[in-house]
Amino acid sequence: MEIERVQGKVFEEAAGFPTQYGPDRTDRQPGSPLVPHETYRDLVSIFLLIAMAFFLTAWIVPSLETPRNPAQTPFIVPDWYVLFSYGLLKLAEILPEFNVPGLLGLPPFRISAGFWGFTLTNIPLIVLLVLPFIDRGRENRPAKAPIRSAFGISFLLVWMFFASMYSVNNLILEKWPVIADDNVLKAFMFGPPVLAFVASYVGLRRLGYSPMYWYRVVPLMAAFLITAGHSAFILATLWGHAEWGWIAGFLGLLTAMTAAPAIAVTWLPEKVALRATVAASTFLILFGALLWWTFWFYSPGPAFAVEIVILPNMHTVLALPVFAVITGYVGLRRPYSTYEYLLNECYQCGKCHTVCPVTKVEDDALGGLNLVYNSFKKQHDGVPLWTCLACDACSAVCPLEIQYSDYILEERAKVMARPAVDGGVER
Repeated sequence: MEIERVQGKVFEEAAGFPTQYGPDRTDRQPGSPLVPHETYRDLVSIFLLIAMAFFLTAWIVPSLETPRNPAQTPFIVPDWYVLFSYGLLKLAEILPEFNVPGLLGLPPFRISAGFWGFTLTNIPLIVLLVLPFIDRGRENRPAKAPIRSAFGISFLLVWMFFASMYSVNNLILEKWPVIADDNVLKAFMFGPPVLAFVASYVGLRRLGYSPMYWYRVVPLMAAFLITAGHSAFILATLWGHAEWGWIAGFLGLLTAMTAAPAIAVTWLPEKVALRATVAASTFLILFGALLWWTFWFYSPGPAFAVEIVILPNMHTVLALPVFAVITGYVGLRRPYSTYEYLLNECYQCGKCHTVCPVTKVEDDALGGLNLVYNSFKKQHDGVPLWTCLACDACSAVCPLEIQYSDYILEERAKVMARPAVDGGVER
């Protein structure tokens, strides 16, 4: 009955029903003023950061190092925030160079490493400049736009990090010989961002409560098959090696770390699959650490342990197990509360409070915004949780299409499943 009245717009002219929106509305809900609430909080944060800076400068005195030698040219790099640009300029050397003939009266020009470096450097800036003009729709949380958000994580964070790392490639190869080759650093600019995109997309899609089965199975099965294939290739290459058994055990452990999440998400229910993934990954990590420690100290020693890590394609075999464990976890994990993410979208328009039939007779509901919102924020004495009729009138008028009654029924089920306080049995 309430839903029919809502659909018939019976409440549109009712007193208290909000019809004004935007910054000029006169019926907006009271909030926390800028002064003194927000001002005091910001000042406390600023003073805390300043105190931390003073403490670090007093406790860790920076060294003056040796005087500069005018006969030596120092290793010069740009400021940290443009290191990625410097890395892209270095990467331009692997791109093709050719001449472009003049067209439409334009003179011919050459596509050189400098052209590629300039173009690649400006791509991130162009994306940031164009994005506000392209994204003209309503505000979306990351889980509501998983592809765009995952692209931002993989591109703006992971890709730019590895591009910045490549800007000092000579120092990295000198300090960490385990990386072995400059081509590995170049591959880091392409492989990890792709893995980060897939893992972020799976996690964000899970956060938005979208169908997940194939989105978990396909990347995890692909990681397992690639790891198994690479491991078999490495073992075939090293067949007959004196330490072939140790290497086979180590690669088998890495393959098992990709197999456990893939098998769990394919054939087990979600809750069981999450427990199995966490348990199997924890066991394999501990067992792998023990195996590596034994390998390092007993046979054949640290030198060959480093040699194993720099085997051909070994970086892929090391990265995919980490990807599989993270993707399996974020793809199976149930976010904090089924409706917590959705209810946090509430911007207090008041429509749900106006149409709720219980607010007309329930004193506890009259003082707050809405029965369900008060229950979610725990701003009640427990009564509103049970006075809700689950008529879904609030869901019918919610601009964000949040199903409030589902949350109420879920919370009731949680309460009924708890053991009685006085020693009763679990219902």
